[in-house]
Amino acid sequence: MEATFSRRQILFMLLLSLGISNHVFIIPHLIQAAGRDSWFSILLGYVVLLGWSLILYLVLKSMHATTFNDWLKERIGKFGCSLVCGVLVLYLLILGMLIIFDTTRNINIYLLPRTPNAVVVLSFVLVSYSAARSGLKTIVYMSTVLLPIVWLLGISISMLTMKSKDYGIIHPFFVEGIGPNLHGGVIVFGGSVELLVLLLLQHKISKPISYGAMFVLLTLLIGLIAGPTLGSLSAFGPTEAGNMRFPAFEQWRLVMIGDYISHVDFLAVFQLMAGSVTRSALLLHLLSELVINRFPKFRQTVLGFFTALVSIPSLMQISDITMQEVVHRYFYTLSFIFGITMLAALYVFSFIPKRKGGY
Repeated sequence: MEATFSRRQILFMLLLSLGISNHVFIIPHLIQAAGRDSWFSILLGYVVLLGWSLILYLVLKSMHATTFNDWLKERIGKFGCSLVCGVLVLYLLILGMLIIFDTTRNINIYLLPRTPNAVVVLSFVLVSYSAARSGLKTIVYMSTVLLPIVWLLGISISMLTMKSKDYGIIHPFFVEGIGPNLHGGVIVFGGSVELLVLLLLQHKISKPISYGAMFVLLTLLIGLIAGPTLGSLSAFGPTEAGNMRFPAFEQWRLVMIGDYISHVDFLAVFQLMAGSVTRSALLLHLLSELVINRFPKFRQTVLGFFTALVSIPSLMQISDITMQEVVHRYFYTLSFIFGITMLAALYVFSFIPKRKGGY
C-alpha cells in the first residue's frame, strides 16, 4: 500500500521547501524592484494569492485523492494530459536549476571561494539525488525533523539583531510609485505559485486538504518573505540591501553574543542546506513522478536524467550577474502568467465530466 502522510507533515515539508525560496532567494529581487515599499508589495501579492489559492482549493477538491495524471486523463485524454504535464515538467525543471544555482553560488561566495565549482555542485546534487531516490517518505520525515530547528534559528536571528535595526528607515511610505510596487507584487506572487505542487501531492495526504490548512500555509510562506525583507531594510537600508546578493544571509553577520562570540553565520548554513536539499530533492521526486507512468521500468534512470539536467547551468558556471538579471526581468513575470493560466485551465477542466471507460 502506498504511503500517505498527514496534512501537518506535508505542511512542514512545503514550508521548508518553498520557504527557502521565499526566505532567501526572492528577497533581493523584491527589494531591487520595490525598494523601501517592499512591504506593500508583499501585502499586495498576499491579497491576490488569497483569491488564487481559493481556486486552487476548488481544483484540489475536485480531484478526490486521484493522481494528477489520472485526473487529467479522465477529462482531457492522454494527449491533453501529456501537454499539461509537459508544461509542468518544464516549470519544475527551471525551479530545480535555480535552486541548485543559487545554493551553490551562495556556498561559493560565502563559504568555499577556493573550492572548485564542480566539487560544490556535484556534492550538493549527490545529497539531493540520494534523498529523492529514497522516496517521498524520506523527504517528509527529514522535513519534520529539520523545520523546527530552522524555525528556531529564524526566530533567534530576528531577536539577536533587533539592536541593529531601525524600522524608521522604512518611512516615508509609497515613495517608489505604483509601478515598482506592482512589480514587487508580481515577484511575490510569482515566487509563491509553487503551491501548485499540492496538485502532485494531494493524493499522498491521508485527509483531504482544507482551505483553512491552505490559508495557514500561504500566510506562513508570506510571513517568510515579510520577516527577512523588513529585517534587511531596517538593518541595511533599501539601497544597500538591494545591492546585496543574499541580504537575509548577511543579517547573521550582525549577530554578537556577549562581547566575545561573533561569526555565528555558520548557523545560516544549516538553514540554507536544510531548505535547499529538501527543495531540490522534492522537485526531483515530483519530476520523476510526473513522467514515470510513461517509463515505469526506468524510474532511477529518469531521476538520474533530471538530476543531471538541473545541474547543467551551475556546472557551466554561467555568470551570476547574467542569471540574476534574467531571473529579475523574466522569471517571476513568466511564473506569474504561468500560475494564473495553468490554474485557470485546470479549473475549467474540473467541470469536464469524466470520460466513459476511464480514459
